[in-house]
Amino acid sequence: VLLKNDKNILPLNPNKVKSVAVVGLNAARCEFGDYSGTPVNAPVTILEGIQNLVGDQVKVVHSPWVSSASGYISKEFFPKGIKAEYFTNANLEGTPSTTRIEDEIYYDPASQPPDPARSFAPMSARWTGEVCPTVFSEYTISLKTDDGCRIWSDGKKVIDAWVNRPAAEDKIPITLEAGKKYDIKIEYFDGGGDAFARLYWRAPAVDEKQRMEFFGDAIKAAKSCDYTIAVMGIDKSIEREGQDRYTMDLPADQKEFLREIYKANPRTILVLVAGSSLSINWEKENLPAILDAWYPGEQGGNAVAEALFGKMNPGGKLPLTFYSSMDDLPEFDDYAINTGKGRTYQYFTGKPLYEFGYGLSYTTFKYKDLKVNAAGGDVKVDFRLTNSGKCDGDEVAQVYVHYPETGTYMPIKQLKAFKRVSVPKGKTQLVELTIDKADLRYWDDKTGGFVTPKGEYQLMVGSSSADIRLQTKFTIE
Repeated sequence: VLLKNDKNILPLNPNKVKSVAVVGLNAARCEFGDYSGTPVNAPVTILEGIQNLVGDQVKVVHSPWVSSASGYISKEFFPKGIKAEYFTNANLEGTPSTTRIEDEIYYDPASQPPDPARSFAPMSARWTGEVCPTVFSEYTISLKTDDGCRIWSDGKKVIDAWVNRPAAEDKIPITLEAGKKYDIKIEYFDGGGDAFARLYWRAPAVDEKQRMEFFGDAIKAAKSCDYTIAVMGIDKSIEREGQDRYTMDLPADQKEFLREIYKANPRTILVLVAGSSLSINWEKENLPAILDAWYPGEQGGNAVAEALFGKMNPGGKLPLTFYSSMDDLPEFDDYAINTGKGRTYQYFTGKPLYEFGYGLSYTTFKYKDLKVNAAGGDVKVDFRLTNSGKCDGDEVAQVYVHYPETGTYMPIKQLKAFKRVSVPKGKTQLVELTIDKADLRYWDDKTGGFVTPKGEYQLMVGSSSADIRLQTKFTIE
């Protein structure tokens, strides 16, 4: 879903762009999200997708993700990498089936296939290595796992949770001196079901100089290139079953990172990798382009690259509302969507950050000649859709209705039909949709049954729930 594209900064033209910096949390990492299944093909990161597409035509500069104060820190803490040993039993018994050096402790077989070492239960793993912090401070070791784990620091066991359990996070504060080396050992077993182990380091606030030390390489990359592609977002450590989110913002370290990267290069394009809505207020106001890739899957890196460089024209629409903050929503234990401030586009009376059904394109569309026929068992809707822009594209045309007065609390508008239409540039297509009158029913608490209201309905056709292009009325007797 293309959320923003000021001055048509996208798509990037590989014949004109000499260099791009690809930075951020999810630039060189695949995130598949919860319940993604177990893919069988090697996943393509967004960095790899861009490299695959531009080849030698455009210089691609990458700086590995390094977090600042409030987020997690991983790779730079293991300057020599970390030794990983994987076992085909749950007790670390016998000879490891695989031994190798890894950049960080990140075990997630569902998101990192195919990898024989990252198998499912029964399995266990041991990671050993040296930690070398760059800042003297009191950190927090945070290990998120599904099932059991143990951690030793310089031979002292600091976390012991060697039990079969659902997803949990174990934390402990630890003081580390800058430049000093510490031996770390971490053990994990998967007892069945979900399998997940990820190590985080969290540090307290740092000053401006220290922030530049964290972000330095990425800032240099951004300054040296024509454009910066910052790939940010969240993952299963923040959103998954049994993992409630306490904010809709990006993590604080990512917000800080984006501000610093934007200072270095105002031509910064944000790519989001996430499974849910985010309150990206500053990003919307300041960054020239934003593309929401969700969890894009095995070929997601190639797909994102094709969208950024115009090999395909984004046509996705938001299937939910992006709110400006938690303040826009009722308390979580207020389950009724139609009370209080209201939930979803159907009842929300405020101004969303991005509305339900929203999504931009590299071309433009015009709607005209709306006709409605409510005779018979269906409501038939047709109109003409013209691609008035400079390239071929898809539009998801949406039909909403507003009900007659019913004496009860009804939606402001409600989506009743939609259709993806591919229209070549300069061409016009007739779009025909049908609403079954049975789909106009609502549940009436007074009668204890479904009711189809009689009277005058307002019908709205548009590009999103807020971008209504055509309106008319029809009556049901």
